[in-house]
Amino acid sequence: MAMNVDPGRASSPLLIGPLAVIAVLVVLLVIWPRELIGASLADFLLVTLCLGGAAAWRTGKAVAHGWAPYLQLVFYCLLLAGAVRFCHFALFEDELFSIEPFAVEFVLLTAIATLGFRAHRKRQMTVQYGWMYEPAGRLAWRSRTL
Repeated sequence: MAMNVDPGRASSPLLIGPLAVIAVLVVLLVIWPRELIGASLADFLLVTLCLGGAAAWRTGKAVAHGWAPYLQLVFYCLLLAGAVRFCHFALFEDELFSIEPFAVEFVLLTAIATLGFRAHRKRQMTVQYGWMYEPAGRLAWRSRTL
């Protein structure tokens, strides 16, 4: 008996995963802030969270808008994390080739981009296929019941 997989469900890995990653990162940043971000908290919040996070959200929406695969989003987030790392280096004299801050930025930006991807995909599925799907929350959709 095969189970019907519904990618729009509220328990989808593309929805639960990024939220769990963000929660774990917040806890780790409270425990080891200097080792993981490599910059001051204000620098991290400004460059990584505000500028990089906004760019990641828009990147996720753009990839979803073009109906591109999720793997393309991960590649773009890798490039975006490199750009954010360079901004830390150029503006605040951080280390350019530091693996821990780069990994934290990549994971955080990928989680934010995934949520942007999911938000736009929900809109696409419920607007373009409104006869087939209906909203089931802010980032989820379900099959329309007749």
